[in-house]
This record gives sequence, C-alpha cells and structure tokens, in this order.
Amino acid sequence: MTVREYGLWINGGWLKTARTIERTSPAHGAPLARFAEGGEGEVGAAVAAARAAFDNRSIWSGIPGSERAKAITRWLELIVRDTDRLATIEAEEVGKPIRFAKGETEWAIELGRYAAALAYQIPGDLVNNIGDANLGLVSREPRGVIGMITPWNFPLVTLFQKLPFALAAGCTVVIKPSELTAGTTLEVAALAREAGIPDGVINVVTGSGRTVGEALTGHPGVDMISFTGSTVVGKRIAQRCAEQMKRVGLELGGKAANIVFADADIDSAIDGIAFGYILNQGEECVQGTRLLIEESIADDFIRQLVERSRKIRIGLPDDEQADVGALIHEQHMEKVLGYIRTGVEQGAKLEIGGERLTDNGLGKGYFVAPTIFSGVTPEMTIFREEIFGPVLAVTTFKTAEEAIRFANDTNYGLGNGVWTKDIDKAIQVSRELKSGTVYVNTFLETSVQMPFGGFKESGLGRENGMDGLLEFTEVKSTFIKLGKRGYALPHTV
Repeated sequence: MTVREYGLWINGGWLKTARTIERTSPAHGAPLARFAEGGEGEVGAAVAAARAAFDNRSIWSGIPGSERAKAITRWLELIVRDTDRLATIEAEEVGKPIRFAKGETEWAIELGRYAAALAYQIPGDLVNNIGDANLGLVSREPRGVIGMITPWNFPLVTLFQKLPFALAAGCTVVIKPSELTAGTTLEVAALAREAGIPDGVINVVTGSGRTVGEALTGHPGVDMISFTGSTVVGKRIAQRCAEQMKRVGLELGGKAANIVFADADIDSAIDGIAFGYILNQGEECVQGTRLLIEESIADDFIRQLVERSRKIRIGLPDDEQADVGALIHEQHMEKVLGYIRTGVEQGAKLEIGGERLTDNGLGKGYFVAPTIFSGVTPEMTIFREEIFGPVLAVTTFKTAEEAIRFANDTNYGLGNGVWTKDIDKAIQVSRELKSGTVYVNTFLETSVQMPFGGFKESGLGRENGMDGLLEFTEVKSTFIKLGKRGYALPHTV
C-alpha cells in the first residue's frame, strides 16, 4: 500500500513542514498517510492568505453570487469525478466500510450542490413603508475569514456542512481537519484550485488541536469559528471566542433516543434502530444510542433486534458487504469497552456483544462487537453519557409522557426518533422533544434543505438549509434619506 504524502495547503499551493504526523490504519495497522504538522506560524500564513483573498473584493467576496455558484459547481464536478478515490481515503483513514464512505462522499456532493444554488439567492430586504422621504435597505454581507475545525468521524460531511455554504456566502476559510483523517480535506482543497476557485479562498493547516486549533481560534484575523466535535472542546472554543467577541458556530455531542410505540411498524423500527446504533461504528453525534420501547412490546422487540444484530457484518474498509468497521484508535476502543464494563457493573443486562473482535482477520484492528443492553435505567452511566461506539441502551416506558421525560433527561439535544403510525401522537411527541432534529418513522434521514443543529449542550447555530448559509453572513441596515434632510438643531440661513 502506497503511503500518501501531504503538505499544508496555503494560498493555492503545498507547503512542507519539518515535522509530520503518521496515520496508520485503525482496521489493520498498515501505514496510510503522512501529514505535515503545522503550528502557529503556518496558521498565521494561512489566515493572511485568506484575509488577502477576502479583502480584495474582486477575488471572491465581491463578485456576483452567480459566479461563486458556477465556481463551486465546477469544483463539485471534479469531486464527482474523484468519488471512488475520495471514498477509499475516507474509508481507510476512519476505518469505516467502503460503501458508507462512498455514501458519505455522495452526500457531501449533494450538500455542495445545494449550497452553490443558494449563492444565487442570498436574501435582503427593502423597507419602503417608512415615509416618502426615507428608504431602508437590509443586506447580508459575507462574515469574513472563517476558521473551520472538523472531526475525524465524518471528515467530508462535517466539512461540507460548512465549507460550500461559507464559500457561497462569499467568505474565505482556514480549515483544521482532524490530524487522524485529513486526507480528503486536503484532496478537495487541491481540487478547488483545479476548478478555478482563487488561491487563498481555501486553506488547510493540519496538526493537533493544542497547536493549530488554539492558534486558529485565538487569531485576531479570523472572524468566526465553526467547530464540529465534542462538547468539552466546544465549550473551550466558545470561551475563547467570547473573550474576543468572535462569532462561533458549534455542532457538538448528542445522546439521541429512539422512542418506539406499540403501534409502530415493528419491522421498520427494528431496522432503523439497528442502523441507528451501528452506523459509522457508533461514532456518530446523532447515533441512536438509546432505545425507549413501550413496555407491552419490549421483550419481543428486543429479541428480534438482537437477532437482527447477529447478522451485522463486521469487516475491513475494503469489504463491500461490511456494515461495521474499526473504531478510530486504540484509546477510543478502550474507552468504549470501559463503558460496556460499567454498564454490566451497574446492573444492565448484556443481550449481545460487549467485547473486542479479533477473529476473521480482525486481530490488529480496533473492532468492537455491536452491543445491546436491556434493563437500563436513567441513572446509569450508559444512559447518560455519550459513548461514541456501537452500544445501545434499552429502557422501557408505559406512557408517552414517560417516554418524553426519559428522552429529554439528558444534557444533550441534537436528535431523537419517534416510531408510531398515529400521526397525532407523532406530531405531539415531536413537539415535546428537546432536540434540533426529530426523525419520525425513520432515523438519520434528512434533506439538504433542512437545518441541522442542537439544543442545550449539543451546540449553537445551524448548518445546512438556508440557515447554514446565513450563519456565514453579517446583517447590515442602511437607512437612506431621500431629498433634503430636515434640520435637527436651530438653523438660520
């Protein structure tokens, strides 16, 4: 296997550094990539390039939205051309199955297409009912230089929930991807130059959060930070941005619950719950990590769900039939296994899984079997904390009110699911759930037009939809006096 070599991507070119970061496969241990390790100086150079490209309005920020849309569309055509390569890189670096990496790449493209279309219709208002002598304009302007910090679990999708929207708005960017999974971010940045997006509009600095992330969030030349990652880090970033009165967008952790009522389509619900807790090895901020099941159907539902889970295929990234891959690294695997041990110690019943998998060629990889606990109560750790692994905690309820109380009994509020064929119940329960997204009779399915973000400790702001573009704009009010202005002070001609 050829090891991919990357520099930093600054002002339309590659920049090598003295130190590098080695990435080996979490699935089989082979070396995959070598990334340049940037620092404060390289962040400064990237911000300077982005600032120069933004301030010269003829380069990007001041050109017609239609021209930005065309450039973004040309870029997306190159990403379509390179889908298989990008999906392979994504699968290898993250450890996920190739079919899901390909789906992620295709969804990123869809997000980009929608964002490009929005560049044609950035909204503004004319206020013309304030008297014949007055006229008001409410306009939206690009916010400026955006620092983007993205995680390792969905490198392309989390990037494309930000990047094309910021570009469509007229912003320029400096991106810090995870040092574990930076390959696709660097690849698409280089493709942007091939598509004719001007130098300096997109810059990428790889390195650790302690160095690159801190330098980026603290840089006075950055107008906004858009971050996807853990709530702990998100709070730190919010504090730093508050000190500078810098705009911040945060897409953070979650502890989603799927509520299944007795009148649900049971087979569909079983499939949705199984998919929801194992997608991306459970390394998913909207993972369906909790199942709230109506007591009258719980035993049979759990039995069928366990049987369905036995059929889940665990495999290497290039296995076209695999459903679950490797966790991101050994420390994270041990953390997930620690949560499983805690679940057993606290009295939950282990229905399936619970161990590291080493058979069938998986010995060197960080694989954890799909795991289901029943008998979980709200005070248990596995009910309350984000596990970020293929672990499902099952709790029963008697009434809709109890189900809503259980679902909302968390510091998070990113997503939840409701399964029922009673439309009144579906809408009423959805209204009561404290989360930014509610899925009804499906899970982890949405459209690019719909905003995404969280309540409570799941974050601030929204991505996707028109809201995702407006995050990267500033609102300006312009009050115009028509004709001669009346005097406010005594005046003699």
